[in-house]
Amino acid sequence: GPDGVLTRSGAVAGDDIYVSGTIGDAALGLKALRGTLTGLGSETSAMLVDRYHLPRPRVDLGMALAGWASAAMDVSDGLAQDLAHLCKASGVAGEISFKDIPLSRSAGLLLADGLANAEDICGGGDDYELLFTAPRSARDAVERRAEFARTLVCRIGGIETGQGVSVRDGAG
Repeated sequence: GPDGVLTRSGAVAGDDIYVSGTIGDAALGLKALRGTLTGLGSETSAMLVDRYHLPRPRVDLGMALAGWASAAMDVSDGLAQDLAHLCKASGVAGEISFKDIPLSRSAGLLLADGLANAEDICGGGDDYELLFTAPRSARDAVERRAEFARTLVCRIGGIETGQGVSVRDGAG
């Protein structure tokens, strides 16, 4: 955007969708706190609760991506809902692949054991990771900027014409 300010309204069809860090930890941490998530080891539980209590907004990454990202926003309401906000503001549709969403080891184990589900991961809020879009031509630049900001980013889908958000699972 102008002056390197990232807004949620600049995404265009053909852009890639990225997210930083890992997704779903804070929502699982909240469940662990409430006691609705059982069968957790104390270490796993502590890590997830910590992610809920101490979000670490990706300010450095946002600054590093200025000039490259077409749209960006924090994941606060949940990945699917926040992507829907971004798509609506940009007048586009988004499609993400569930298997490409970056998970912490803890979240991955919970998912594999059936203790967590896709709704926990895509619908849980408070991760404060950065959700952003960038043109395909910027893939190398995005990787370099993420390295510079020492933050993991994963490409999880793409922006399309139309409206709404879809999440594909392994079966399509």
